Formats: sequence, C-alpha cells, structure tokens
Amino acid sequence: MDLFRSLIRIFSHQIRPKGNASGILEANSPADGWIGESELINLAHVNALQAVKVTNNYIAENHGELGMFATLFFGVLDPAIGLLTYINGGHEDLFIVNPNGGVKQRLKSTGPAVGMLPDLKFKVQQTRLEPGETLLGYTDGVPEARAAGGEFFTTKGLLSMLEQPVPSVTTLLEQISEAVLEHTGAADQFDDITLLAVRRIPH
Repeated sequence: MDLFRSLIRIFSHQIRPKGNASGILEANSPADGWIGESELINLAHVNALQAVKVTNNYIAENHGELGMFATLFFGVLDPAIGLLTYINGGHEDLFIVNPNGGVKQRLKSTGPAVGMLPDLKFKVQQTRLEPGETLLGYTDGVPEARAAGGEFFTTKGLLSMLEQPVPSVTTLLEQISEAVLEHTGAADQFDDITLLAVRRIPH
C-alpha cells in the first residue's frame, strides 16, 4: 500500500495527457457527461486521475510476477462547489450520506483493481457533494468483520447505521467503529478496518 500511495501522489502531480482540452475531456467523459461547469476544473481533475492508469501500468510491468494489486478510490474534490471527480478501482462502494440520514448515492466501482494487468481501463465519474452531505469510505474489513460465531457485520449493518442524522464526521466514525468492535467482540481480526469520512460544511 505504501508503494501504491507514493506512486499515486507522485503521478497525480506529474502526468498530463497529450492533446487539446476538448479532446482529453471527450476521451475521458463520464457516462452521463461532465457536470462540472468549468472546462478548466474538469480538465484539472482528469489530469490528476491519470495517476491511476500510470500507477496500474507501473505495478503490472515492474511487479507483475509478485501478483501485486490493490483496490482504491481516488477522487478529486473541489470544496468550493462540491464537485467530485473520481475513479473507483474495484473498491467497496463509497456512500454519500444526507445530513438527516440515509444514503443519497453509492459510488460504485468504475474499473478493476489496480496493478493486475497493463493497460486496464478505468472510467472517470463525477458527482456533487452538496452542503451538509458526507462522503463515507471504508475497507472491506468493515462489512467482513466477523463475530466469534462467524457472522459478518455486513454492508447492510453499515447501511442501517447511516439512516440516522449525521451530527459530525467524528461522531459518525466513532459510532461505526464502536459498532464493529462490539460485533466482533473477542474474535480475531482478519482484515484491516479503515474508515474515512468527508463532510461539506454548509456556508
């Protein structure tokens, strides 16, 4: 993971696709088209997201014999307007949660796990994080957290917790963490449990 993270950080600042802006945006257009009003913002987001493709090829070509790959979500967020442009490389769905509870949108996979084979295709998608909404991401160690009797925490269990209003991202993460630990009890932990939440603060 350290290698993937380092490559994404480096390439997101260095890689720029060749061609004019219109051609680059047309080649990377989301299925529903661009929702960002500014061509410059859309282009800047796409430029950064090229890091996923370059990282994939670097890993596959230089470490292919090790079977090294990772799922990841890489998003570029403009906090002023809430525009989120992203690639979900085989990762768990991320959720956009309404301020009063309930999932507004699931950000599903837009491509395979990164690093498995050269020249894999990763689709770009866009959405908008409205004021008060929260973006929640997590590793599969959360729904697959297992109790002593073998029962999983499940994605359904996580979704049930998101039906309540979100007072703050800190409280939300604490509540989910406590619920997962209560579920597993004294059972051994089989996978990492990682959570990330970002909330767009209303002005």
